[in-house]
Amino acid sequence: MRTAFLKRIVLCLGVFIAFVLPLPASVGAQVIPLASSVYEDMDLLYLLAGKGTPSGSRPWTKAEAQAILGSVRKESLQAVAHSLYTSIQKKVEAPLRWNFSDGFSLSAYADVSVENYIHSNSEFSSYGAWDYSYVDRKPLVRLRLDMAVSDFFYTYSDLQYGYGLHTKDDTLDYLDANDSVGALIPANSGLYYVDENTKLVQYEKWYANNIITSTTHIDFQTPKRSVISLGSERWNATFSRDRISWGNSKIGNFILDDHVDFHEYLRFTTYSEYFKYEALVVFFDTYHASTSILRMLLAHRLEFRPWSKVSFAVSENVMYQDDKLDLRFLNPSFIFHNLNERNKFNAIAHIELAYVPFAGFRLYGQFALDQAVAPNEGDNPELPAWGMSLGADYAAAFAQGVLQSSIEASMTLPHMYRRDIVDFLMARRYAGLNTNAWNAVKLDYIGSPYGGDALVLHARTLYKVTDEGSLSLAVTGVLKGGVDMFTVLDDSSSEYGTTMFSDDVIHTSFIATLAGALDVGFSTAWQVYAQVSVLAKGSYLQSQQAFNPHAWDVQFVMGTTFSF
Repeated sequence: MRTAFLKRIVLCLGVFIAFVLPLPASVGAQVIPLASSVYEDMDLLYLLAGKGTPSGSRPWTKAEAQAILGSVRKESLQAVAHSLYTSIQKKVEAPLRWNFSDGFSLSAYADVSVENYIHSNSEFSSYGAWDYSYVDRKPLVRLRLDMAVSDFFYTYSDLQYGYGLHTKDDTLDYLDANDSVGALIPANSGLYYVDENTKLVQYEKWYANNIITSTTHIDFQTPKRSVISLGSERWNATFSRDRISWGNSKIGNFILDDHVDFHEYLRFTTYSEYFKYEALVVFFDTYHASTSILRMLLAHRLEFRPWSKVSFAVSENVMYQDDKLDLRFLNPSFIFHNLNERNKFNAIAHIELAYVPFAGFRLYGQFALDQAVAPNEGDNPELPAWGMSLGADYAAAFAQGVLQSSIEASMTLPHMYRRDIVDFLMARRYAGLNTNAWNAVKLDYIGSPYGGDALVLHARTLYKVTDEGSLSLAVTGVLKGGVDMFTVLDDSSSEYGTTMFSDDVIHTSFIATLAGALDVGFSTAWQVYAQVSVLAKGSYLQSQQAFNPHAWDVQFVMGTTFSF
């Protein structure tokens, strides 16, 4: 009797193991979040291998990441680059946690993060006044769930428990008769808002942490990531709430930048070793509007790699705003600018370029044209607006890791992102248990976080040992003119014109950050990280040729994350 029982147990275990053994194929349609180390590691690998740059249109699926990795010859790499390749390969080919014989696979994870924040000056009391801020800070608990069928279908969603953008402790400002937000929100809207200068209690405290003790402070914006993905080896279609980025700028990409915590979008990509095509529609919250309207970014992008050392991309992008949806405008193969609907559109053209003259050294840049007068256009009153960034990377193997240094400069003219009918600003609702503001809109730029009328310089040195840890030192200096989201601009006449820093006062800021992370490992993923930042803000009076320091702050962050 006992023998028969044992046989049944063994048989049941055998059937279970047969169903859940990992399958050889990875989930190609799985979308890799931008927070993954795969992106930084792939950039380093391409730089060490002497190739242009991996696709700047991100996030990637695992299938695309595998194709990008496959363009590098593993056998030709030196020891450090070889180790980096192996680490990336392991991540982009990993199946989900549990895999069944019928092609269904599943993952469930929990991330527990504990973070502490200390600073010395309570005047630095907004999320924009912190180097490690709202988008960077981790919730106390995040639950993640992935499901897939074969390599064709993938879905992801998460739930988190952490501090919201604003909490019950905050008293928020509202937009009165004197405050309009570009062409996005008219004056006297009465909306409560949060921007980078809004005073918030959690950033004012000299000591704070992410151990949330009351549900009156929770972040109602969850899931932060929610993805449906269909695809195969050479194409992918996603409907997502996720972060998205176009370009490899360390300061801020001009069209889509990952300083925004998420976008909601429909996206199609197809790619080969030498070419990638992308059609994208980003949907925006229109809670701020007094009438019913639709607001979408319609974009298409072509990315080329004619030679292994050169990659470039071009895109055309329009902000579409109307009280109804005209399906004619959704054709991504059309030239959007030629729709000639000024009352509904604002168009931005964009180009990226990266060149690696020799292994370890890369030159890269972006140019975005928001508005220009074309030949034979006549007396077009609209003022030119554009942004440009240039940068250089150098990387080399050092001891057991990679040492990388980069320097970059970025500038934008005053009217960048701004038009008097449709502009490139966004306002998204963030709910909170505020007594005066259940719903407050967060004001932001879609592209570069600095907006127009800005000159930014950035330098960074990174030392990284694959799968062990990293240490970096970054320095950023910002000169910001008088144009911001609240500045009233007119396309035909503006005191700012095309000249940067037209106001006498130029706002200045400086950030120096030393940051480190250590991957502890063991049976669960465990990371310990810390950073210390010195920030200073001031102003420069052009009439007096004098710099006036205003305030400075020392900020310290320490945290740890367990994933199991």
